[in-house]
Amino acid sequence: MHVKHVDFKALCDYAKLLCLMNSMDDVKRENNEVRRSKSEVKNVVTGYLHKRNYTTLQTFESTKNEQITHSLLESGVGRSNSILYSCYNSDPLVIDQNFTKFLLWLKDQTKHKNHCHDVEQIVGPLFCHLYIDIVGGGHSERAASFLKCHLPAIDKGKCDCTVRDLINLFSSDGDITKLKEKFRSKKIVIELKEQSLAVLKKFVLESCHVLFLQILQSWFDFEKCNDKETSAKDIEKMIADDVLKDSKFQELLNAIKNLKKEPLPIYNIKISNNKQAISCGLLKRQCGLVALSENNVLKLVPIHSLDSLFSQVHYKELKFTNHSGQIYSIAVSPNNSKLISASADHSICIYDLIDMKLLKKCTGHLGPVYCVKISSNGEYLVTGSMDTTARLWDITNGKTLRVFSGHTQAITCLDFHPNCLYIATGSADRNIRLWSLSKASPMRLLHAAKGTIYDLAFNPSGRFLASASEDKKIRVWDLLTSKIVVELRCKDTPVVQLIWSCDGAELCAGTIDGVIRVWNFANMQSHTGNNKYHEPILIQPLNSKLLCLEYTLGTYGTLTM
Repeated sequence: MHVKHVDFKALCDYAKLLCLMNSMDDVKRENNEVRRSKSEVKNVVTGYLHKRNYTTLQTFESTKNEQITHSLLESGVGRSNSILYSCYNSDPLVIDQNFTKFLLWLKDQTKHKNHCHDVEQIVGPLFCHLYIDIVGGGHSERAASFLKCHLPAIDKGKCDCTVRDLINLFSSDGDITKLKEKFRSKKIVIELKEQSLAVLKKFVLESCHVLFLQILQSWFDFEKCNDKETSAKDIEKMIADDVLKDSKFQELLNAIKNLKKEPLPIYNIKISNNKQAISCGLLKRQCGLVALSENNVLKLVPIHSLDSLFSQVHYKELKFTNHSGQIYSIAVSPNNSKLISASADHSICIYDLIDMKLLKKCTGHLGPVYCVKISSNGEYLVTGSMDTTARLWDITNGKTLRVFSGHTQAITCLDFHPNCLYIATGSADRNIRLWSLSKASPMRLLHAAKGTIYDLAFNPSGRFLASASEDKKIRVWDLLTSKIVVELRCKDTPVVQLIWSCDGAELCAGTIDGVIRVWNFANMQSHTGNNKYHEPILIQPLNSKLLCLEYTLGTYGTLTM
């Protein structure tokens, strides 16, 4: 990231020089000519700043620690080669998704556990801050949608008068300027029980976008309150002292623990009796779809459910012949409405899965397109090509938004960061690069592999990146430190596909000949350097070529031939 520093002394000298020049010009002017005003001089200086691409800075009050933290984040020197996560994002879609996630989490916590009820007092103020950020970002329509969607979830009885007045002004489209200044003039102090505070911190750090961390740090102060009620740990201790003394009950608990340790079996769909070779495939059990590529033909095959079989509905195969070259990669949007294919004919095709038709054939790459991924918000797709570049596309109109150039050989794999702000690309040049979508600039260079990078996968929290390479090793990188946390070696053939479980606790890898391995990543983290915990908890040979690896409904699924 290139940061331009403003030399204020030089600017003052520049302003003085302008004033001196103006006074000299005034001597030469006629007596009836009006002098240049101070405001005009100010406009000239401001114009100079804009011309030099300097941004106007606003002053704000903050503590010393906040200023140091902000400085480290902006300059990127907080850690050696650390990732520069954006702590502010006014994207209304990101805000809406994460506030919805927070509300669902809070509802689940208060429903099934005897704590977190005091966390509900955060909801009202947090809703107001997020709404103000959306409006401030210039998204008035999205702000109205956000208000309409989440206003029923706000319990005004648990809000103070300022928050209630703000919400009423939001609903009536009133002027919130003065009340907003009062609302944001100080932090809101929230008293939480120690257990509630710990659970909230865990949720924000592990399951939520950095936007929430920024909002909570900027506008809230949390204090621990004395909890005179019996804590959950005390209850567990009492149960352990009384109930667990029963030997039969203890045997039952041990049996349940052993069942939880056993991984669920791999769900496999095998394509057989196929006349032509299949170059790639896609399995989406959630929407009951299998996509295959036979050279340049894209074929969709439905997975028959029990309902469709009993109702005797006959599903036929669908074929798309819009490519003139071999298809190398297929992807489906998160809402299962669009399907993307990448081909050797230098193009990608965007299909509508609702009407089953081609929406757009996009060109721009100068070589075969080897890989394609869709962002988790469904708005963008990124492709990697033999021409050594990756391209960011708008999935709605098929236009190129960014071109990422930096690799020296073909890009063989890539993945979107969960927050949709970054992408990672792997190449035949043995390097992994991390890119910022907003500026198309490289942020990280990760190099340790001794062969082509075959696959990349961000874990759900976005903290770690797993890579598989030709040297038969799987490496898990910590993006904050750019260091390898875990290195796993496969003795047989190289791993070509990687996927994380939805909670990030497990990492699954598949080789080209269909050997599936699952590791407990949580154990590996807590026992770094102990090879005992680096052994897979599941090894399942499928004895067939692996086309696709997925994680759905708590199980791993494979498509083989």
